[in-house]
Amino acid sequence: MSLKQNIAFRNLFFGRTLCIFADSVMFFSLLKWVEIQTNSNHAFTFFYVAFYLPITLFALPIGTWINNKTLQKVMYYSIILQIFFLITFLVFSSYLTYYWVYLLLIFISILQLFFVPANQSLLPYLVGNDERARANSLLQLGYTAIKIVGQIFTAFMIKLSVAPTTLLFVSALFLLLSLIFINNIKPLIKNKSADTNGQWKLMIEGMRYIIKKTQLNSLFTLLAFALFFVSSVNLILVSFLSDILTVGVENLSYIGTSSLCGIATGAFIAPKLYKNTERKWLMIPSLFFLGLTIGSLFFITNWIFILPMFFIQGIALGCFNVTFVTYLQDVIPNENYTRTFSFYNMLSNATALPGLLVTGVLLNKFGVLITILVVSGMLLSVGIFGLFTPKLGKGQGLKMEQKSTDISLP
Repeated sequence: MSLKQNIAFRNLFFGRTLCIFADSVMFFSLLKWVEIQTNSNHAFTFFYVAFYLPITLFALPIGTWINNKTLQKVMYYSIILQIFFLITFLVFSSYLTYYWVYLLLIFISILQLFFVPANQSLLPYLVGNDERARANSLLQLGYTAIKIVGQIFTAFMIKLSVAPTTLLFVSALFLLLSLIFINNIKPLIKNKSADTNGQWKLMIEGMRYIIKKTQLNSLFTLLAFALFFVSSVNLILVSFLSDILTVGVENLSYIGTSSLCGIATGAFIAPKLYKNTERKWLMIPSLFFLGLTIGSLFFITNWIFILPMFFIQGIALGCFNVTFVTYLQDVIPNENYTRTFSFYNMLSNATALPGLLVTGVLLNKFGVLITILVVSGMLLSVGIFGLFTPKLGKGQGLKMEQKSTDISLP
């Protein structure tokens, strides 16, 4: 069955993209709500900590738990509860201090840990092998495009003085629309053969496999150091916009959009370079560009000038994303593929939380400009360290069969 005739895939596509739009609107609306309530750097730090903490603590156990559950039901009830918590927050928002946003973020973050893996796991059951690569491509393009639209829409509405609470209601409506499409994904899928205890054992074996392989060990070590600092970029930007440039945090959505456009450009370029370029040199430059981009904030006096810098940085990240995923597909045996990416997800989220906490301390102790210099310098140092990691060889091209995995730097 072609994708045009595949009603289940269409429902999955629209259900997921509508949910991403709702998430984008909700995230920036809550960020603006916190800014209105307080301009403290502590408030922004705890905002991101509240989002990452559940991911760090619960991503692996929740991912294991849902593997033997009906995937559509997991997605359905996840969205139902997200709508419930959003509406409850809206009803009592006029009586609440900004601290309650953190509790809402924790609940939403936990619920998304149920939704996203279930969504990704559902695709192979709905699309045949011959159409799977194209389906993944369409989903990735849809995710990127709708995230850009959601960010621009929210920033534009905030600049028109639309209240964050009104935008949260809009987010709840789009979640409801997403629910309609997800409810129509048939047939219901449940992996009855899943063994929870066996999955934990396989997960540990997957970590051991990475540790024993020199190139993978070096690559993941480099990645851990990089993600420690990359995770704090948005926190630095929020503080920079509010404290140094004295403009609204909604402008962060325009910066994010510029970066996403760059990532899309880099993802388009990378396959053309992959076969004839040492793969290491398609990944290491992203660290230097990240360091230089953050360092440039020290000299910027108008937020508009941030946009081209983050577009260029996005190109480097796009090359990194495509090269990293394809490299793992090329060199890792099929039986270790899923476990390796599970380890990556755990690593990226586990390093994000301490990175945010350290950056929050730097912001409050030394201020925004000194923090910019420190984080920029550390990323440049990680890039220099990456120059001495083992070579990865030239690419062999994309495999004929690609797995359904959505990997991106936070």
